[in-house]
Amino acid sequence: MNDNIISLPYGGMSRKDYRYGLYFRKLTAPGGAVYQRPIIVLRNVFGDIVRFTGLHAFAEPYSSRISTPLTSSSNERLYHVCAMLNYILIEKYEEYKIDHVFHVDWESVNSFLCSYASEPSAGGKFRSRATIERCVNNVADFIRRLSAKYDGYVQMKPDELFEKKTFRNRYGQEIVKRVPLFRVKHIPQHSEAFRELPTAAFQILLGLALRYAPDIALAICFQAFAGLRAGEVCNVRQEASPMGSGIIFTFISGDVRKVEIDLTRELPLRSDGVFVGRIKRERKQCVYPAFLQAFCKVYELHKEWLVSQRYETGYCPMFVNSTGYAMTYKNYKRRFETLINQHFRKKLLENEDPNMRIYGQLLYENRLTPHALRHFYSVQLALRGEDIAQIQYWRGDKSPESAFVYLQNKGDLIRELESTSEFLFDILMDEGAKRIGT
Repeated sequence: MNDNIISLPYGGMSRKDYRYGLYFRKLTAPGGAVYQRPIIVLRNVFGDIVRFTGLHAFAEPYSSRISTPLTSSSNERLYHVCAMLNYILIEKYEEYKIDHVFHVDWESVNSFLCSYASEPSAGGKFRSRATIERCVNNVADFIRRLSAKYDGYVQMKPDELFEKKTFRNRYGQEIVKRVPLFRVKHIPQHSEAFRELPTAAFQILLGLALRYAPDIALAICFQAFAGLRAGEVCNVRQEASPMGSGIIFTFISGDVRKVEIDLTRELPLRSDGVFVGRIKRERKQCVYPAFLQAFCKVYELHKEWLVSQRYETGYCPMFVNSTGYAMTYKNYKRRFETLINQHFRKKLLENEDPNMRIYGQLLYENRLTPHALRHFYSVQLALRGEDIAQIQYWRGDKSPESAFVYLQNKGDLIRELESTSEFLFDILMDEGAKRIGT
């Protein structure tokens, strides 16, 4: 395996002119599902790939399973491995004199992990304990797998990486786990994620979206009324899509009683092969019943808007950009942030309600992203009396942990909210319909 870093200057460049990073290869599975395969590569200072490595094979998820999902992602694991390689083989080469991944030792790896835990990320924020623990586990497991395959060549041995400890699960059964031997100290950091979105503010936001950003008004509703993640929104297809209906309506006596969004597969939605966004958990997601009427109104307005737009009829994406291609996560996020910066904050500061003016001021100090909409949805579920199991179901989560957080750890703004029996959308939608026509 030719995975060592170039040990001598190459083409007039020094060692520090190279970096390990990821190259994403886009693939299509039988049946049309799309997925990506990340590969660890070595790039020069110009971003050109000078070497493909086989190191990504040692960071695959579900390593203990016989069968693994084709679309499973190991991106975070590989980012941690690349960070370790860059630190030891490039940044700290003069200190450790290590020029091959086989030769990394306990001291150099521990130094990397301590640096990762105690120094801020590229965004200037210190990493959370959970992120640091994942990095420790990912790096240690990567070296363990490397050692298992190349025993005798890899300097670090499994007993330097892990120790086995016995625990009891909630059923009282004894289980044995591998626990990393590395111990690092991190800087406690309170989360600065700003996700609070009061109900009154959301109504203003939706009205502005209908007027100034009709291309994403329904996307906002998919998140706020059905709990979709921003990347999942971009995977939704129209009802008439030749790849299968992306949204299914159930009628009883002429009234809509159920709306399901098909997120069962990631499919290619653009002829140019550009990746639109990831479905974190493949499923069919329902619109929460209390929001059906409002959702259907916005959906009808979106269909009217689509009539005047060009899009690729071979895919029929629900959301399209100005060039007629399916909207990507980055497109959606950029459009949402433009709506916030150009219209929403200003409207809040002009509001007669002092609480809305205060919230508008907060948006000058904090960044509101589409992730706040799924948070808003989850808060509404909690305020409407849903228990942990129901919140987990309506959010489409694999585990109840997130649901528990919403019931036990609500923020200051959330505690001030009161659950309303119905949203006052009639006037809002009438105004939105008029504005779309202008």
